[in-house]
Amino acid sequence: MKRVVAVVVLTLIASLVTWTPAQAWTCPPATVGGPTIAEVNVGKKTVPVKSVTYKKGGTLDPPATNKAAGLSKRNAPLHAKHGSTVITWHVRYGPGCPGALNRLITMPLGSTFTVGKIGKTPKAYEITERIKIKQTGLKSKWFRRDGTRQLVLITCADLVGGVFTKTTVIIAKPVPIPPPAPAATTTDPAPQALPAPAPTAPTS
Repeated sequence: MKRVVAVVVLTLIASLVTWTPAQAWTCPPATVGGPTIAEVNVGKKTVPVKSVTYKKGGTLDPPATNKAAGLSKRNAPLHAKHGSTVITWHVRYGPGCPGALNRLITMPLGSTFTVGKIGKTPKAYEITERIKIKQTGLKSKWFRRDGTRQLVLITCADLVGGVFTKTTVIIAKPVPIPPPAPAATTTDPAPQALPAPAPTAPTS
């Protein structure tokens, strides 16, 4: 297990840092990467999630577009009872092509978002930790298959001279989805009593 994690850590860093878009002036469509198997909902934005697997050498590449994210086949499945579910995306895929999940990088800790399989009820996750690390700073605990369930989201950071020098890691834990607010009801106002007649002056 440790050997596999070490390979994944090194090659994941390489894949996130040294990508080269084929056409930097055109943002690739969200259809890149195959069928959508899940969706991440951040605010009003819905981001498709594609299945990604380790290529030769253990490289875990996000889909080649800024408009979709990748869910690792080698880690815990989405909404598993234990272990880490790993989702990765490109923070930028060429000039003018920011990553669709970039809002997660600036949302305050404690913020929530939802993730759901296609055709299934989405589940809510709360951002509990967000750190920026060096290229060699990924930890095995973020790729574990046991322990408390968590969602680990990984993307590049700090573009310097055309190369990303750091990695952003976001940890999110499952939380209950709050029930919808009850619908507002309208009621007729209570009838108001008619004013009493004004007294009349006595006559003589």
